[in-house]
Amino acid sequence: MVSSRDSEIIELWLERQASPYTESCYRRDVERLQSHVLKSLNQITLGDLQSFAQALIREGLAPISRARTLAAIRSLFGFGHRMRYLQTNPASELTLPVYEHRLAERIVTEDEVSRLLETGAKVRDFVLIRLLYGAGLRVSEACGLL
Repeated sequence: MVSSRDSEIIELWLERQASPYTESCYRRDVERLQSHVLKSLNQITLGDLQSFAQALIREGLAPISRARTLAAIRSLFGFGHRMRYLQTNPASELTLPVYEHRLAERIVTEDEVSRLLETGAKVRDFVLIRLLYGAGLRVSEACGLL
């Protein structure tokens, strides 16, 4: 059950997100929470949030996906509390799942970039590789430039 005031605070929180992709993901996370608890934000308890976390496990979400979803929910409740919409922040006690950090495995080394650039790639590919590496962009961020 979403009140108009809930919708208002959620929209204010979503407007603060830097990327449209992040906003879309966070909106989906909140909708998933709302359909699980069927309560107004100010009625949601830590127990409700823990139940939601368990539901994410049952749905088969990977630990990193659950952590991102729950971090978004914690952010929303923190925002609602700072804005004085929520008297308490039940999400402050919510434990995020532990997951394996695998970013280092996906980072391209300088030697790997040099080899890519030396392969005689098309001009477009050459420029894209230089942009990605030189600016430290993710592929999705580079695609967003188009």
